[in-house]
Amino acid sequence: MTLLTIAQSVLRETKNSSIPTTIIGNTQDVALQILEVLKVSMVELARSYDWQELQKEKTFTAVASTQGYNLPSDFDRFVNETFWNSSEMWPVKGPMTPEEWRILKNSTISGGATTEYFRIRQGQTLLFPIPSSSTDSYIYEYITNQIINSSGGSGQTAWLADTDVPVIDEYIVRLDATWRWLSKNGRPYAEEQRVSNNAIAERVKVNGARRKVRHNYSNFDVKIGFPQLIVAP
Repeated sequence: MTLLTIAQSVLRETKNSSIPTTIIGNTQDVALQILEVLKVSMVELARSYDWQELQKEKTFTAVASTQGYNLPSDFDRFVNETFWNSSEMWPVKGPMTPEEWRILKNSTISGGATTEYFRIRQGQTLLFPIPSSSTDSYIYEYITNQIINSSGGSGQTAWLADTDVPVIDEYIVRLDATWRWLSKNGRPYAEEQRVSNNAIAERVKVNGARRKVRHNYSNFDVKIGFPQLIVAP
């Protein structure tokens, strides 16, 4: 479903008297309001869960004596516990808080340490200890802020055309927008919100086919480089 068809579906389902034939560039109140609702729905849904459709991978190679490395231009947030030094095959721990980072910076840890840490600051990933060579490669996963695609498949951060499509499941986008539209117009929406929340919860269960694991790094062997994975009951 496109922006236009989702908007029209929401308006028809809620028995709206006016169903616009365009959304972007339309100055009618109903078009402006439904566009605002769909903007909020997309942002809130994208932030609510690490949808596999939004997950990407970033790799980079360290530069000697360089601490900071730019985040991807479409970066929204990290996928936790995915940052690794892929050359040494060990995890990079973090993100560290400002307080923890200051403790590290004031410590005597230096190049050659077998534990690395990272922090996010001013659009960069900061590494500690500072790399002493240009040989190590790093990798992490992150959530993109490009939550909408154009009709040609280009990623976008916002609705720009009636033919744009959501990156995440269109069904839950429509359900979420339905109760938000009703709420915005002062109409009862509790049942529609319940249906939407249930559909989102069901989608989360199958999105990415996740399993629950706990990472135990206490027995980490830097020679082998693989942490022990304990499958939770």
